Amino acid sequence: MDKKTMLRVFGEEFLRSLVVLMAILIVGFCAFFVIKVRSDKKEVAQNTTEQASTYSDEDIQAEDEEETEEVTEEETEEETEEITTEEVTTEEETTEVEEIASTDKNILVLNSTKTNGLASQWMNKLAGEGFTNVTKGNYSLSKETQTKIYVPEEGMGNDLLQYFNDAVIEVGSLDSGIDVSTSGVEIFIVIGTNDVNIQ
Repeated sequence: MDKKTMLRVFGEEFLRSLVVLMAILIVGFCAFFVIKVRSDKKEVAQNTTEQASTYSDEDIQAEDEEETEEVTEEETEEETEEITTEEVTTEEETTEVEEIASTDKNILVLNSTKTNGLASQWMNKLAGEGFTNVTKGNYSLSKETQTKIYVPEEGMGNDLLQYFNDAVIEVGSLDSGIDVSTSGVEIFIVIGTNDVNIQ
């Protein structure tokens, strides 16, 4: 066998060995990779199980109690709000102004319109309805459309509203624009053009 043949045979055998060695390395690497991936998955599953099992019955119960406390606090807040609203409503109801009858009060009926004798007609009307102390006069400061009932305090004059069309009550007094004495007058009624027709 000559040198060239020997070198060729040696080279071929070397290449075969190299290919076999590479194939073994590749198979070994693949097997290692598969084993590694599987063990990683097992570790993750084990860790999850361990974490889940680290919650004792006491921890779970404590969490449940916290949630119950939160719900109870919310319900208590809602109940408190309801009670507060009820208290405010009750206070409003108790602070409601008590009505004061006008039948025995000194009333002055004032005509602010151009209709002659209107104050006299209203004086007679109110007297016929049981208002005993009614006098009349004229009002010259302004010509009113809406009848205004001036009273010294809240709660007065409400029983007069029913006789007029859309009249309003104002707390206060009148001391000018009146052609008669206002001494002792408690309620002023300034008749507006809405009430020129007496029913």
